[in-house]
Amino acid sequence: MVQHNKQITTDCWPEKAQYIVGEVVTLKMIRPIQIKTLPNICLFRLADIFPAEPIWNQTSSQKDAEILTASFSQLPAGYYGVEISWGDTILSTAFDITKDRRQDVRYGFISDFKQSDCGEEDILFANKLHLNAIQFYDWMYRHDNLVSKVELYNDPMGRETSLSTIRTKILACKKYGIRPFAYGAIYAATQELYNQHPEWALYTIDGVPMKFADWLYFMNTSENCPWSNYIVEQYENSISELGFQGIHMDTYGFPKHVLDNNGSAVALEKTFPSLIERSACAVKEIDCEAGVIFNAVNNWPIEEVAPTNQDAVYIEVWPPHDTYFELYRLIREAKQIAQKPVVLAAYMKPFLGAETNESITAAETSLLLTFAVINASGGRQLVFGENKGILCDSYYANYAVIRDSFLSVVRNYCDFAVRYSPLLEYNSAVDISMTAANGINEDILFHAKEDIRFSSNAQADTVWTIIREYEERLVIHLINLSGITQQWNEPKLQRPNSVQDIEIKLLINHRFSNIYVASPDFQGGTAQILEYRKETQNNGQYVFIKVPNLEIWDTVWIELIQ
Repeated sequence: MVQHNKQITTDCWPEKAQYIVGEVVTLKMIRPIQIKTLPNICLFRLADIFPAEPIWNQTSSQKDAEILTASFSQLPAGYYGVEISWGDTILSTAFDITKDRRQDVRYGFISDFKQSDCGEEDILFANKLHLNAIQFYDWMYRHDNLVSKVELYNDPMGRETSLSTIRTKILACKKYGIRPFAYGAIYAATQELYNQHPEWALYTIDGVPMKFADWLYFMNTSENCPWSNYIVEQYENSISELGFQGIHMDTYGFPKHVLDNNGSAVALEKTFPSLIERSACAVKEIDCEAGVIFNAVNNWPIEEVAPTNQDAVYIEVWPPHDTYFELYRLIREAKQIAQKPVVLAAYMKPFLGAETNESITAAETSLLLTFAVINASGGRQLVFGENKGILCDSYYANYAVIRDSFLSVVRNYCDFAVRYSPLLEYNSAVDISMTAANGINEDILFHAKEDIRFSSNAQADTVWTIIREYEERLVIHLINLSGITQQWNEPKLQRPNSVQDIEIKLLINHRFSNIYVASPDFQGGTAQILEYRKETQNNGQYVFIKVPNLEIWDTVWIELIQ
């Protein structure tokens, strides 16, 4: 988290976006030069302090500040919050330690590869947002000839590209604990390759070759078509020659049912699983940490591709998936098919053309709500990348730039999504949102001032309650849609109406230790203990809780005693 105090900027962040078990965890922080004492530093696992003593070091000095590092050894796997303080300055950040980077895929992007883009600023930005995988978008020489044979070239859209810059950024990703993924469309070929191999192409019923944007030819991804071997070899070259650690297998969402060169029907969704499996095996043979991610455009064909050997279920979201509840449903259904991370490529259209303070603020509010919904639903959002970039278009080079005044808010939300990941993940939980609260359900009752309504399905102008039961805790996410419509990808001309003193009446015939609330909107995400009272009624023991304030996203949880 960045803090400005008396014209001096202070900051703290982990040296890597993600750590592997056994690695030394190093935190960096900027300390004002006039302060000579070491800060107090505290690690947390959810609300609990995790005892650990750092080793301190001063690495460099600036005009008004020093860079300090605090290193921790032999920390166990898990998600950690960090709070650092000296005087009246309080900073926070987060990090995680894992045995396998595939357990949690926090996906970002970069798209600028000119010679002059050879610095690490974009990768450091991704690191501070804890993005542990980055898609290199449109880095390739051609869609069907990925690795250039010359150092300087123009990409398929005519943009200047440097192989040296790409190599530099791949190395930077690995230094910061980020896996670099190479963009690679699964079936796009140039006119030149089509002319050489028209038998590899896909055709309409009239025998016309299928094209995308009138310049890329669709190729047959069936296992018995040589194109499938050809594109897998292109993926292998990207890993072996440049050091990428993954392939982003892009699709365009169409066509679905076509013909091969012999006029035989091809159902493309049936060809995808084999191609994914072969691609994953091929890249892992070169680098055991490598993997693939397949783009299921608008959730098609999720039943076929979600169970395959890919690192995450990845869905590029388009209409008619227009509402907040649709985002929740996409994630929940994907999790039910495959127990693996889910990434929604949810591009924030409100930033397109936003130039006035009012329009930018409306876009920022839209982003925060969407990010909260996706993460509270158990997914991750592909939206951040480049140097302070926000995706607002499917052509990633058209990204918007985060204004400085909003940057600390973005980092708070990204810190929160890592620090409290155990409250977000879906795999070991039962979602009881629709069976425990609202409607006729009376296990959990919500109440606030008279004009505030609550819903289990993201209705407009309500506080949306997402509730999950874990073996060790009960979690309630409160998403504030008060005064907000259901559509996620539209400007929000006003922030949600603040809601004070939300009363929760909870039937809980289970022993518990404490009740907490945390929010990215308050106190750097620090967990607060909530007071409660118990009352025995006909159905059993009820607990009465009061949540003081809701701006956009609060998370309440009850730690159960096993």
